[in-house]
Amino acid sequence: MKSLYLVRHAKSSWADPSLADKERPLNKRGLRDAPLMGQRLAARKVRVDAIWSSPAQRALETAHFFASALKYPRKSIELHDRFYTNTIDDLLREIRFCTDEIKSLVVVGHNPVISEFANFLIGHGKDVDIESIPTCGIVAIDFELPSWQLLREQEGRFLFFDYPKKDITPL
Repeated sequence: MKSLYLVRHAKSSWADPSLADKERPLNKRGLRDAPLMGQRLAARKVRVDAIWSSPAQRALETAHFFASALKYPRKSIELHDRFYTNTIDDLLREIRFCTDEIKSLVVVGHNPVISEFANFLIGHGKDVDIESIPTCGIVAIDFELPSWQLLREQEGRFLFFDYPKKDITPL
């Protein structure tokens, strides 16, 4: 069994137009939402074996908040260039390289591809169509697979979709 948590980075700042896109930090809302969503994931008793992130500043900051909430060492977060400018094939290829010892993986990336990838992985007949993961949203998917190398389209089992503005009942 493998579990994948796809996270869109939290809301970023456009305050400094001189910054390159990759260097944009989180804004006030992002700094509020990232710890909140990390705590929501932790409240679900999620145990992660790895956190992979786009190297963009806003994604890495989001990953740091999730790592803190999930008691995962921040220094162990892996940066993957393919998560910054990517396609579904790039994400699929990268995740297939994940070692089989890793059972639970958090990937922090960008729209529109992170949303497209979630829909690509979720199996047919699930009545789930995620149009767009909001900033700092999470889509959780399980796979009945012994190896990440076997990851295929439409073979995931949708677990949940959560985002900062979603009204949730206590877990």
